[in-house]
Amino acid sequence: MKALLTLLAVSAILLGCNAITDPGPEDPLVPDSVLQLVENKYDNPQNIIFTEILEKRIWNVEFESRAKRYSSIVSPDNIKVSYWLVGPHTPDSLKAMMNTSAVEGGTFSNFKEEEYISFRNFSYEKAYLADYIWKEKSYLLKWVASFRGGQKLIYDLEMSSSILQFPTADLVDLPPALKQYFQKKEFNFLRATVCIDSHSEKSYQVWLSKNNYDFLLIFDKDCNLVAGSDQPVRIDDARELPENIKAFINNGNQNKDFGFEVKIGGIGMSELDGVKSYAVTLQKLNAPSDNTDTWYILFDQNAKPLLSNYYCTLR
Repeated sequence: MKALLTLLAVSAILLGCNAITDPGPEDPLVPDSVLQLVENKYDNPQNIIFTEILEKRIWNVEFESRAKRYSSIVSPDNIKVSYWLVGPHTPDSLKAMMNTSAVEGGTFSNFKEEEYISFRNFSYEKAYLADYIWKEKSYLLKWVASFRGGQKLIYDLEMSSSILQFPTADLVDLPPALKQYFQKKEFNFLRATVCIDSHSEKSYQVWLSKNNYDFLLIFDKDCNLVAGSDQPVRIDDARELPENIKAFINNGNQNKDFGFEVKIGGIGMSELDGVKSYAVTLQKLNAPSDNTDTWYILFDQNAKPLLSNYYCTLR
């Protein structure tokens, strides 16, 4: 279960502007080193399209090589993640696995296979992704295959509310305002995940450390702190949750928003600079002990979900 809750989901399709097709070396919008990284890794890339993600720093690059279509997220220094864009249809074998999950019945599109990622939180053999519409909301599905605990492949599933994610271990990839904030707080940067939702809104999940303690802070598109703390607190009594968050969970049960009736499995509260947030794990009510259906929802103090992710192990 711990592995499930540390899954990082990534996607390779970004809808946006500032697209540049087949830039030449003289194009001032894309550094030569970005194009060079793609040319060094892939054989004779053609029909290259650049889409800027983070201003003058991160690009999504789509191209063709050896009759396949690829997408990579690239900085001037390195490739963050790269995918083979297989096509619009998701394999029936992966779709069939979804029948044992609580989120089956949605619509798949844009299937892709992860070919490279700059770093992982844990080891796995393969990762496959698809865009997914479930209960009229956009998600990113990620199937992660590993030989965890034996010789048979086990698939862990994450359904993330971020339709694009990519990792970075380079502080220079983040907006300067975040670097200034970390310096002021004397926080040490470890790594980050940049997320983009279905409304093209960016957020930054940043792992930091201070006094030999690692912690997570989350910032919005304007670099405002929205969740996390260097001293998070565990809450053992669900009655201590704010009434508006309890109402959100109760309404979700009544409206069948979670795919199953849930109970609260764990609560964490964070507060930093006057910003309070709650991380809530929801599990299936009256489920057998080996059931892995889990929702992880991060709320701000006004009961707005900042993250809403579903996890399970597919059998």
